[in-house]
Amino acid sequence: MTTSPAAAGPTDDAILDALREALTDILNPSDLAHVDLDAIERTTPLLSLPLDSITLVAAMTRIENKFRVFIPEQKAFAFTHVGDLADHVRERVQAKAARADK
Repeated sequence: MTTSPAAAGPTDDAILDALREALTDILNPSDLAHVDLDAIERTTPLLSLPLDSITLVAAMTRIENKFRVFIPEQKAFAFTHVGDLADHVRERVQAKAARADK
């Protein structure tokens, strides 16, 4: 069986871009002014971003919709770094692709 590109899951860049887009859409301008979107990478602590519980859930919802995966709220609140989010999204996409291949 050949692994399709979709089965490999989204790249970190795709997930980071989705997070940047979500932040741009959901943060109010004064909070967004304090975020260097280009500097967000895997090692960026989520708590360094101006996210409260409502905006975190809104950002996760955007990412869920983009990649068609589910991120449980308790999992979203447990992510410490952006890389944790990226790994979770990639794992969920891969698991979904594996189920579809059966």
